[in-house]
Amino acid sequence: MNSKLIIVADLGLLRAYRQSQNANDLQPHLQLIAELKPKAAREKMSDQVSDQAGRFPRGGGAGGASGDLSAGESLQQEGEQEHRLIQRLAETIDALLADDEVTGCLLAVSAPIHQQLFDVLKPNTRDKIRQVLASNLAKADPTELLGHFEKANQ
Repeated sequence: MNSKLIIVADLGLLRAYRQSQNANDLQPHLQLIAELKPKAAREKMSDQVSDQAGRFPRGGGAGGASGDLSAGESLQQEGEQEHRLIQRLAETIDALLADDEVTGCLLAVSAPIHQQLFDVLKPNTRDKIRQVLASNLAKADPTELLGHFEKANQ
């Protein structure tokens, strides 16, 4: 049986649906087959790497370091965290589309990461993707998902 998947994702949530339609049905049905909620996406960086709530030394005035602490988070660590989350999403999508029964896929990924995610997918996975939307539909009602893709085709 050939099947089509609809995958929606952002950094904190991925949902995969299998599209099916009976002869009696007017509209296709979407069945949730996978969901990924990476814990790291919901935590602050300071909670993951430190017990001091993200406090980093801040440079002082003319006398050098004043001893003040900034409430900022390390940008390099945030970038690495985002890269790891994107890699995990890509691995999940690769695994879902590796099934020989899956013939096609519609993919909606939040705009800030959609190109990065698409670039790290395996070539076999990219070949099965029929349409990519740079839109965050991860929390959208499943009954409305197909409409978003159809609207983008017009």
